[in-house]
Amino acid sequence: MKYKRTRTGITRQDLAQDRAFWRDLLARRTSLGGLPAHSAGGYRNRRFAIIRDAAWVTLYRAAFPFPQVGVFLRCAGLAGEAFFTLADRTRPAIEPRLRAELGPDPAVEWGASHHPGMIDIAAILSAPLPWDESAAEQHIAWMLRVGAAWWNCFGSLAGGPEVNNTFTAKRARHAPAKGGLGERSG
Repeated sequence: MKYKRTRTGITRQDLAQDRAFWRDLLARRTSLGGLPAHSAGGYRNRRFAIIRDAAWVTLYRAAFPFPQVGVFLRCAGLAGEAFFTLADRTRPAIEPRLRAELGPDPAVEWGASHHPGMIDIAAILSAPLPWDESAAEQHIAWMLRVGAAWWNCFGSLAGGPEVNNTFTAKRARHAPAKGGLGERSG
């Protein structure tokens, strides 16, 4: 008898759709130059390290319990706490730049985390189901645009290079309006 779910309880169809989404996002990331190569990933997320095991930018999609897409800086451990303190001190200069890329819809959580021992700075956007091809394109465009903003703001705090400026020009051709993902009919 063939099983319809993987050992983690994820259906094979969901897993295949997730892998295809991230393959497309990472291919587009390469052509746009908006983020460095990813350093880790799992089901529904990809991670881009700023400081190994201490601070990283994560792009994610969560279908349940509340369908959403997001970009967040996560800090962990002593080095992560020090990095967050540095980010928090520059908040008056950074936050307006981050919000300018987000548009009016997403929520921003600064300093909260649902994971013990970690601190997040997150942008979260509601992303109603179903997630079809059109929704995937909108998710990719938003995540790459916001991910590049997060990388530029927070990567530079660690002395890392900023994103290639050609991303801004290319973004205009590939990304929908900044106002969010818009309404989709199902």
